[in-house]
Amino acid sequence: MAQAVKVARSAPQPKSAPQRKKVTTRTAQQRRTQTSPAIRKAPQVVVSKRSRRLVLAGLSISFVAIAMMMLVVVFQTRIAETQLNIDKIESQISAERDRYDALRLERSSLRDPARLVSEATAMGMVPGNGTDFVSVDPVTVAQVLVATGGVDPELLSVSHDPLVNYGAVKSTIGDRP
Repeated sequence: MAQAVKVARSAPQPKSAPQRKKVTTRTAQQRRTQTSPAIRKAPQVVVSKRSRRLVLAGLSISFVAIAMMMLVVVFQTRIAETQLNIDKIESQISAERDRYDALRLERSSLRDPARLVSEATAMGMVPGNGTDFVSVDPVTVAQVLVATGGVDPELLSVSHDPLVNYGAVKSTIGDRP
């Protein structure tokens, strides 16, 4: 993209007669600030629209690529944090399962019949001699329930047997449930 700079040169002068040089008095500051015409006039660099577009497109693409890389880094960081939380929860679950198993073992040892017998005898209890079952008349049960407030007396006055229609229903449907 560099352009060649043409420096104007004066045509060579014939060497006919020696010329005298003009003596000028300049200060050091003037000598430093005075430059040659070639240096004073810097070449103008002309950038075409196409090259400008290429530079802008390149910068845009690099910006998008860097942004995508940053997004990937953020995403990977979030995944790592989530995995750490999952590992922590799994370790808590494992600890609670171990605790549950220990409690089940303790419960089963506390419910052991041999231990219950030894604890009962330590408290002064003695084993029973036997069991007798007594049958109670349903009317007596109903009277007790009424006396204790367990059943409404009006419900007991109806002498309706719920199994009266059982035979009729069974004969209609047969062996089906």
